[in-house]
Amino acid sequence: MNTSNKTRNIVLTALFSALICVSIIFFHIPTGFNGGYIHLGDAIIYLTAVILPTPYAMIAAGIGGALSDGLTGGIVWILPTMIIKPMMVFCFSSKSDNIISKRNVLAVFLAGAIGVFGYYLAGAIISGNFLAPIATLFMEMIQPIASGIIFVVSGYVLDKLKLRDRISLATK
Repeated sequence: MNTSNKTRNIVLTALFSALICVSIIFFHIPTGFNGGYIHLGDAIIYLTAVILPTPYAMIAAGIGGALSDGLTGGIVWILPTMIIKPMMVFCFSSKSDNIISKRNVLAVFLAGAIGVFGYYLAGAIISGNFLAPIATLFMEMIQPIASGIIFVVSGYVLDKLKLRDRISLATK
């Protein structure tokens, strides 16, 4: 990878980190029980995962998610977020010509399961009780469903706008 591509990827990583953070902080619906909320951030993480190379997308997901936790008072969730969000990125592929591919649509389900299970496990460890976080599982399942729908719809629109071609042209 040449220097201009590295610079481009670093800049896009910072941009997507900020987009993830802002989309979590400003576009969320509180769910009540544990201070959690449903947000747009995971949909942006999914888009990041199919646009950037995997290591850069993982960094953007971890930083953007953790930064939003810190800025909204969820300090205890920073470490779990820095582990869970990058794991969700692994499910997607940025190698396809299109954002919406069979693999990336299937990845929505796997990433959602990783998020639900990861935050259940984190909640159990934080609370010291593996039964208490079960009460939040229903609300935790709504998050990946909403994010998946937003990802598929926005990915379809961005594919029609040929976003991937525009990004690759900018680097030539």
